[in-house]
Amino acid sequence: MNKLWLILLSFTIINYSYANEDNWWDISTKAVVNLWSTTSTTEFAEIWENITPKLNEVLELEQQAENTPNSVWLGLGTDKEDLNEEINLLLDEAVEILSVSNINNIRQAIRAEDDRIREMKQDIAKYHQAQITAPVDSTWHTTVADYDLKIKQIYELIEQSKTKITKLKTQFAQELSNKGLSISTEQLEVLLSSVVGDDITQSSIVYDNIKQISQQLMSLTEKSGEDINISQRYYGMYTVLLKILLHMQQSFIAKLDYQYLPKIANIIIEVKNINVTTGNLLRSIDEKTHRKHLLANLQAQNFTLQTAKLYKKHLVKQRYKIVQAIKKTSQDLQIAQNTYKTVRIGGELINLLRSSNKSFEILLNIQVPDLLIFENKQMKHEFAILTQKLSQ
Repeated sequence: MNKLWLILLSFTIINYSYANEDNWWDISTKAVVNLWSTTSTTEFAEIWENITPKLNEVLELEQQAENTPNSVWLGLGTDKEDLNEEINLLLDEAVEILSVSNINNIRQAIRAEDDRIREMKQDIAKYHQAQITAPVDSTWHTTVADYDLKIKQIYELIEQSKTKITKLKTQFAQELSNKGLSISTEQLEVLLSSVVGDDITQSSIVYDNIKQISQQLMSLTEKSGEDINISQRYYGMYTVLLKILLHMQQSFIAKLDYQYLPKIANIIIEVKNINVTTGNLLRSIDEKTHRKHLLANLQAQNFTLQTAKLYKKHLVKQRYKIVQAIKKTSQDLQIAQNTYKTVRIGGELINLLRSSNKSFEILLNIQVPDLLIFENKQMKHEFAILTQKLSQ
């Protein structure tokens, strides 16, 4: 930390040697990148180096929009809508940059092992089917015993993959905890099984990275000698960070409203319709074997319906949490933009930057998924099947 203080303090000295503010900015950002490359992980250094140009681009477009007409005659020239489209594209890019984390690599590894297990189970089913026509004894052809050996070997590989997944889940939970999102084993299972799990994970990564960036902006502001122009520039970048958060949260809500919730509603309707058809057939058929099959179908449908309703409840609760987060971010953004526009002194900007860390912690707490416990393995399996349907 002393090294950080000395380097940031040196920015003030550098400031007196350069009349051009842009030169000072370039030197300060390079120093931050070099510092984080040597004293911390290169991950944050890369994020800082990639995100700061985006923050400046958005800031410049927003300033340009203040003097741009809402519409132009015959579409000639640039209007506010054009600039807003450019800004939204930059915000999308910024969210991707801020989503960089080892957590994503671990999540992909878990997914790869899950896919591998599914493929191996398909191979087992294929070998069982092949055993039907396989010879008991043969020199040239694969025998029933040969297939048994193949199946046994695959089961061993499946167990190895399951062991890997257990270790990866432990790493995943630890990485989330390092980002400030501590969850139980049950919550972790929901997070990994839910269609919104990746969005929740992304949010925790983005919040943590933004928190670190805001801390750096605060430090740079304090060590700039509280130069009003430089302080304003840093604070302007902070307002863009809040806008990125809001953009990410609104995109999350859009997925829930226009993709996930309508799909789960349709699934519930389809299951109910099949349920009614099955009930009508059951009442019209007396043959015991057919009734047995229909009763089994009815039971499976009711279980799917129960899980689908639970899934919908899970999504609705998560939506409520995101709505609360949006309210909080919107308020913070309005205050930040008001402060930025009124050109206040550097000290006040620093105080608001300090308070931002607590805001990010509050937002992260809002994001923690509700404790949803799977009653049994069958429900967890059904939940995973619904997730695949919702993702399509």
